[in-house]
Amino acid sequence: MSEKKSKGDGLENAVIGIGKILFLIFRICTFGIKRVNFKNFDMWATVVIVATTLVILIFGSTNYLEAGMKFVFGEILPFYFRLFFYLSEMSQYVTLMTLFIVSSLVIFGFKEFRKYAVYQKAIDRAGLKTATGEKPKVTAILPTGENRSKVVVETFGVGLGKFEAQKDSFTAGFKQTVESISLAHDKGKVEIHLCERDLPTMAHFHELYAHVKEPYSFIIGQSLKGPLIQPIRSLPHLLISGATGGGKSVFFRSTMLSLLKSSPHIQLYLLDLKRGVEVKEFAALPNVKTAKDETEATNILGALVKEMNRRYKILEDSGHKYIDPKRDELDLIVVGIDEAAALFGKKSNALASQHIGELARLARAAGIHLIPSTQKPVKEAISTETLDNLPGRMTFRMISSAASNVAMGGNLAKKLPAIKGRAMWTNGSDHQQVQAPYIDDETMEMELKVIKDEFENKERKNFQELLDVKVSTKMTKIKESGNQ
Repeated sequence: MSEKKSKGDGLENAVIGIGKILFLIFRICTFGIKRVNFKNFDMWATVVIVATTLVILIFGSTNYLEAGMKFVFGEILPFYFRLFFYLSEMSQYVTLMTLFIVSSLVIFGFKEFRKYAVYQKAIDRAGLKTATGEKPKVTAILPTGENRSKVVVETFGVGLGKFEAQKDSFTAGFKQTVESISLAHDKGKVEIHLCERDLPTMAHFHELYAHVKEPYSFIIGQSLKGPLIQPIRSLPHLLISGATGGGKSVFFRSTMLSLLKSSPHIQLYLLDLKRGVEVKEFAALPNVKTAKDETEATNILGALVKEMNRRYKILEDSGHKYIDPKRDELDLIVVGIDEAAALFGKKSNALASQHIGELARLARAAGIHLIPSTQKPVKEAISTETLDNLPGRMTFRMISSAASNVAMGGNLAKKLPAIKGRAMWTNGSDHQQVQAPYIDDETMEMELKVIKDEFENKERKNFQELLDVKVSTKMTKIKESGNQ
């Protein structure tokens, strides 16, 4: 009895095993069907190789024998025997064609099937599952560009936050850089965007600047999608933040240089309360005004608010919605503030915070743009209202999740690798990791000298003189009350 049972179990296992193999072949064939592309040379090459191999295997050694047998049986045997032979011959060709199609589809689909299996295993190992034990399932792998693709995953109710929390696990499992994870158009699915290449650890200014084609633009850096260039007029304001030593100051200076080089008519007002150390190279240019202390900085901000109001009057009279430098013959103005917390973080200087708040809210249409830089973009340094009006964010590595969350609405900046110049670029809801442009001091001085020579040789000129900055009586009163 046990012997019969053992044989029965063995037969059952064999049938199950054969069934699994056939199902596996069927699955691989479905992937092969998806890859069929009649314009693909590789597909036709595979078809020819498979067809030739099958013909040799089946007919190569028996072709002469078959020809002789056809003649004998076709002439001698009665009609029904001949009919049986023809049917057998037809079944042979049907079998050959079936083998040919299945073999081709298996070859086409194996690579894709293996990729799905690897990606599914990576998701399974991340431990994502619902309360009932269901695991997310990979439903599609779609190319989105050179070296880039997206994996579409059926979530079965697993939230987007859980996927984002496993970003590092996916990077290790997929063996590719995970650019972003987002909800698909079908809210029951998520899309994991991948890139096969990594960011460089150094991105040189001149190599990136070669991609600047539009005036009034500056370099963000090298992204996984390629060089990233941003027109300041469509931004319109930018916040630069990050811990000391991350590359924040280098990016601040390279941004100012980018704008000077790309903009035919521009004025820079650079506020550096560290006695102008970071911006001293720019001070020699005729279209740049610098401030080295709190009083000078506040006075410049006051003059900028007056200029903004004057420009709004021009718009009101002309009927236009925004200042166009060429049309209105007015220079674009950029206000760079290095270490904004040193200026706005002081309670005694409410006037500076008031000015910067007005400019952040209203200056875009007037052709005035803000670029403050700070280590910690906390409300004590820059008000929440002002932060809300700085949509562009270049965030270098942060030492805490709280600082990263304030800067860009998440802890991505804390997770950045400890590579100088590595940052997260945010514009609205779009987050991209970038390698910021690097330029050394010697090259910076050479570039600025070229711009200065262009002014001296009349090759470049501004539409208007730099603003006349007067001492604010409000600022004087605040200072006097602070000293009492």
